[in-house]
Amino acid sequence: MTVTRFDYQGRIALPAPFVQLEDLMQRLLIGFCALFSLVAQATPLTPPKGGQYAVIVQGNSGVEFARHADDMIAPASTMKVLTALAARLELGADFRFATEIQAQAGARQGNTINGDIWINFVGDPTLSRMDLVALFKQLGVTRIQGNVYVNTGAYNGYERGNGWSWGDQTLCFAAPVSAVIIDKNCAYGTITATQIGRPAVGNVATGVPIGIGADNVEVMSYGDMARQFCALEVDMAKGNFYELKGCITPNKEPQGLRFAIHDVEAWGWDNIRWAMNRAGISHDGLLRVTHQAPVGADTLATHYSVSLPVMLAKMLKKSDNLYADTFLKTVGRHYYNKPGSYRSGTMAVRAILTKHGIDLGNATLADGSGLSAHNLISARQMLSVLSFIQKNDAELDFIKLLPKI
Repeated sequence: MTVTRFDYQGRIALPAPFVQLEDLMQRLLIGFCALFSLVAQATPLTPPKGGQYAVIVQGNSGVEFARHADDMIAPASTMKVLTALAARLELGADFRFATEIQAQAGARQGNTINGDIWINFVGDPTLSRMDLVALFKQLGVTRIQGNVYVNTGAYNGYERGNGWSWGDQTLCFAAPVSAVIIDKNCAYGTITATQIGRPAVGNVATGVPIGIGADNVEVMSYGDMARQFCALEVDMAKGNFYELKGCITPNKEPQGLRFAIHDVEAWGWDNIRWAMNRAGISHDGLLRVTHQAPVGADTLATHYSVSLPVMLAKMLKKSDNLYADTFLKTVGRHYYNKPGSYRSGTMAVRAILTKHGIDLGNATLADGSGLSAHNLISARQMLSVLSFIQKNDAELDFIKLLPKI
């Protein structure tokens, strides 16, 4: 028996693992499906006023119970199941992201590259600043006499999805999904506010290319904050400068802050300069953006991500939005052989699932993570996805990637 349900907030509950039945059929448990199955047979479901629910129960002989199963409801993070399945089907288990440095043939001479280099970013969500340092060290040089071209042609279009909340732009779970992703396009800082009436101070770690201003932050008691309807807020400026304003309560220790990168181009350039310096490479030239790799160039260094199943497991078990939307764009790029985008990615997911017999019908796909309020899917459509996974898990090895309750 397979059960799909939606919770009262209008979101599909996260899928749990399949378990073996006596007849060797597997069942997907979603949330408290066992409880809901019993309730469905005994008494009507009575959600709170204004709530929504949808339930569909499928046994060996077909659908045994359905309530609101065709209502379109925002799937939230269970959208990642569709994205992950499409990625597994299209990219294959051996897929890895490859970030490369290229130069024209013969440019590397001893300890120097005489000529331009291209860094081909491909939206690898695992790429860190230290990975970038290691990539430059692979070159085996101490000097680059030429321009450094940052190739962002793997993706195009918006860096954030249609329907994402404006208020989430500074939060790392809504970091921009770009070809250049370094440290998940998220930066850390602190704010120190030790005493009421004294100014707050913003700080970032040495070498992290963002700025934090806290001159407009008042330090006051919690009671005063409540009476003044005051809270800590942030404005973003070009070059990844974050201006804090509003109020904060005093704390003996610095309080941690996390910011989604706002200016991806500046983030890329600043981290490339930092990484070259850490790798002991001097640079005589400019940093430029391009949208294509050079023709006939030699690949001098490559950084590979971990394999696709490892990344999908993290994406699903940690509900990682950045991973999900990079896979969405990458699937679009791979399927259409054109730069990936939210549009090409959602169209590719639908086409790939349709090719494997999964009919999404009138479902609306706006992104790969479920952050967009524009996503809509029914319990019956989600059941078709889960049923496919159940029937084909011997080949896909997918169920073990799902979160467990």
